[in-house]
Amino acid sequence: MNSPNHILIGTLIYEYLRDKYGIVLDKPGFLQGNTCPDHSLSFLRPHRMRYCKGMVRRKTERLCRADWSEIDRRTSKKLGILCHYYSDFLCLAHNPEFSGGLKEHVRYENDLLLFMSRNYDRFRRVDYVPWVQIPENPEEISEHMRELFFEKPTAQDDLIGELVYAVRACIELALLVFFQSVSGAQGQVLHKKSFMAF
Repeated sequence: MNSPNHILIGTLIYEYLRDKYGIVLDKPGFLQGNTCPDHSLSFLRPHRMRYCKGMVRRKTERLCRADWSEIDRRTSKKLGILCHYYSDFLCLAHNPEFSGGLKEHVRYENDLLLFMSRNYDRFRRVDYVPWVQIPENPEEISEHMRELFFEKPTAQDDLIGELVYAVRACIELALLVFFQSVSGAQGQVLHKKSFMAF
């Protein structure tokens, strides 16, 4: 996905976490994280799961150990970076099934951006994650996200399915990391329980 699309998706995620779950991220930091992988040396390596899954897993594990008692710019940026990669993992243009070259890749990402921009209000009304299963450990989060990747819609040109799935995956990731961090920091036994939004 291109940077404007990552900003739209990041804004949706930010608003959803704030409005539904009461989790308030540092918005500028989170949006910066959603775009910065496209503006660093990591752009030299395609943002595909086969190249980046180990790095993303390590970043997820470190973020689970972060102090979430006060969500600051740095923590929000790190979460945004993870959301960037998961959005790309779920984008057809970043997957082996995509048969086009660079020109088609750019065109596809522009089509996604145009579609999301035109339908942004509809995307804001979707209830992406009505409840979440609290994970036992960071490995469980990585496994859940891997399963989501393999369950993603596979139809070509299903822009709405692809975008909804990417937003949902990023929201789930944020919630799983947040609840894993909070349960670990407070020494609470929240494992194998569900959390529903109020």
